[in-house]
Amino acid sequence: MEKSDEITEWLVRNGRKTLNLAAAKELAAASPQQWYVASHGKKGYLVGKMTPNKFSARHILVDDEGQPMLFSTAEGALAFLRTELKIARPHVFNY
Repeated sequence: MEKSDEITEWLVRNGRKTLNLAAAKELAAASPQQWYVASHGKKGYLVGKMTPNKFSARHILVDDEGQPMLFSTAEGALAFLRTELKIARPHVFNY
């Protein structure tokens, strides 16, 4: 059986299925490290939280419909992380 990652375990422990805004605020308060902004192609920029074990769609901030919450610029995503989630120094992936 594959070991789950820390974020998925946190979501399950807290009765969450996805990393929506409410869950992200709770998780950011409990674990403010390793949040990031990454390009999502021409669609915009997304926000997520890294884990050393694996990547999962559950690590990406989603809207109420379960779709990735996208920002038109990296600066907008960074501002969101700083103001809404209180993440002072998120990582930016530029690729």
